[in-house]
Amino acid sequence: MPFKVPRWSDVLAIVGLGIVLLMLILVLASCESIFGPDSDDDDDDTSGDEIARIVVANGYGETLDIYMDGAFQFALGDDETKKIKDVSLDEHDLEAKRLGTAAVVDDTTIDVTSYTDYSWSIGDPPDINVINNYGTALKIYLNDVFQFELADDEDRWIMNVAFGEYFLKAYRVDSGREVASTTIDVDGNKDYTWTIK
Repeated sequence: MPFKVPRWSDVLAIVGLGIVLLMLILVLASCESIFGPDSDDDDDDTSGDEIARIVVANGYGETLDIYMDGAFQFALGDDETKKIKDVSLDEHDLEAKRLGTAAVVDDTTIDVTSYTDYSWSIGDPPDINVINNYGTALKIYLNDVFQFELADDEDRWIMNVAFGEYFLKAYRVDSGREVASTTIDVDGNKDYTWTIK
């Protein structure tokens, strides 16, 4: 039987089919599984045992160290979420500290009563709103450090204060005389207000 020369259209069809099959093989090889998520996924804690987890979300604006019952769990970046796994049924004290320091920026207690997921969201740092209703312009100091001047009926914020005790003073701009002072104990991740009258 004599050798038959293939037509160009047949050659192109075979090459095209080969390219399509090669692309399909590469796409399928890059997938974890064609049948769905990998069963060894870090977020899938269904080992058959009942477990409790605490999901921690960081919206503080910086990386924080997360502690549970005094024990370091992990560092958590800003806008990240991680899980504390295999949490026992008990009351647990959680703390978020500035990275590598002992400065607590938020804390909470979670009473784990069942095998489910619990959550803790760490919000933005506390701020102090200073309101001037004194009747004249004032200079505001925080722990003896000048912060800003406030006109009468004006308010301004002292931003991103850590937990701790803060001593605030207000002095008249015109005479330099102290007219008010207060101590604010920042012990929660919330905003605080000082109104000067």
